[in-house]
Amino acid sequence: MYKKPCSIFNEVFGPVMIGPSSSHTAGPARIGKVANMLLDDEVEEIEIIFDCNGSYAATYKAQGSNYGFIGGVLGIDVSDENIKQSLKTAEEKNVKVTFKIENIEGDIHPNFARMNITGKSGKQISIETASTGGGMFEITKYDTFPLSLKGDCIDILVMAEKMEVLAEIKILLEKSNMDYEIRTEEDENKILIDIKLDREISHEILKQFKGLPGVLLVKYIKPVLPVVKKNLCSVPFMNAEEALEYSKTKSSTLWELACDYEEAISGKGRNEIIEMMIHIVRVMRASALKGIEGNFEKRGFLTSKAGIIDKNMRKENAKMVDMGMLNKVMVWATAVMEYDICRGKIVAAPTGGSCGVIPGAIVAVGDQMELSDEAIAKGLLASGMIGVFIDHQATFAAEVCGCQAENGAASSMAAAGVVQLLGGSVEEGFSSASLALQNILGLICDPVAGVGNIPCVSRNPMAAVNGILSANMVLNGFDPYIPLDETINAMMEVGRLMPREHRCTGLGGLCITKSAGRALEEFNANCSV
Repeated sequence: MYKKPCSIFNEVFGPVMIGPSSSHTAGPARIGKVANMLLDDEVEEIEIIFDCNGSYAATYKAQGSNYGFIGGVLGIDVSDENIKQSLKTAEEKNVKVTFKIENIEGDIHPNFARMNITGKSGKQISIETASTGGGMFEITKYDTFPLSLKGDCIDILVMAEKMEVLAEIKILLEKSNMDYEIRTEEDENKILIDIKLDREISHEILKQFKGLPGVLLVKYIKPVLPVVKKNLCSVPFMNAEEALEYSKTKSSTLWELACDYEEAISGKGRNEIIEMMIHIVRVMRASALKGIEGNFEKRGFLTSKAGIIDKNMRKENAKMVDMGMLNKVMVWATAVMEYDICRGKIVAAPTGGSCGVIPGAIVAVGDQMELSDEAIAKGLLASGMIGVFIDHQATFAAEVCGCQAENGAASSMAAAGVVQLLGGSVEEGFSSASLALQNILGLICDPVAGVGNIPCVSRNPMAAVNGILSANMVLNGFDPYIPLDETINAMMEVGRLMPREHRCTGLGGLCITKSAGRALEEFNANCSV
């Protein structure tokens, strides 16, 4: 399927979400919201089918896919605390909910789900979906038609009896002076026209679409991502090599590169981009402080420990090696990940499973350096630039590439962000990002009992410290030798060779130890959703 260049605020930072998982909670919630618009009716019945060999089969309860999907279909946003109660809400509304696990043939995404939804007036839809990592998704089939809905634009679906209606639709769009993209699919009896727009269309034009001869239905699908990508845009670079050459002609810093790129993809001005990132800084900080405070409901098979670690390390006789500022980094990264597991509000950066890395490595460090929120936001923008290169050339999905794509990617991003905080160059930022990712190549994804108590919590501070270590080494003379783009491609190749047992399926690594079996029994006995 066609893929537009990514946005820092769509694919890399965000969503701001209720935990625990960006791919297994937030992605399903966004899919559900689009399904709600496709149905365009009050919901009566929801059936969701997972592949027995995919990732959802082992994790959909532990990682909140159940309440994510259902909450989205019921119209609840992924940042809304009420999404945690969506299964209960469905029951109260007399909505029948069924989850099935079947053997689904074909070359499908590890996070594949088929959804069959019925409305109270008798409307029905059947869609095929994939949660592609970091809260991103794609609806790949609607009814019998292949499709590509990703939530980053306005989609108008027109189903008609004959292809001739397409010419009339184009005339109406051109009269309205609209920039648009059109894709069409045919079966034996009907055609489906997908019109992609980057701005609102008038109700009058929609009414005219519906009145065209042979039109059977018109569906208006609003974007569910923060940034609507321009239809006609040309980004200044797609990878680190191109960005480095661009920076030499513009004398750009890391954060300015990110702004130039994001302006091209979204049309947003520099001040708005910085303000959006300042909001991210503040949500991250709030998540860390909430995590340290620890006053929230336990979820998983272990209690949260960040606050206890923080208190113990402050004691005069604390047993620890003096790591200076890194102690705060460790506590913050731990706190955010623990808060995420307990369904707190966090920022996926770039994923829920790595949400503590950048708050620890950049926000905590920026606070310790007494930098302003704007200066810290510039550090996040620099890190977001690395995320763009990873998205373009690889993935953030542990289900595809293991934890190297989550904590590895976040560590790589953090390294560049630290370089920005310290006033380093673009080349130093890219080299630091490459070194950090090199250090974590091959890291598998094996969340015990499907939740992140073990090993995800401890991997977040590890990845945060690795990012800082990599920045310090490069800023003081170390040469990682392998350029960033080559390292990213190596990470993707390692992921392709990784057995599925090590890609968030619960079938390998720590997940198959005796202790993990006990943890799974405890979690299933004590967790209602």
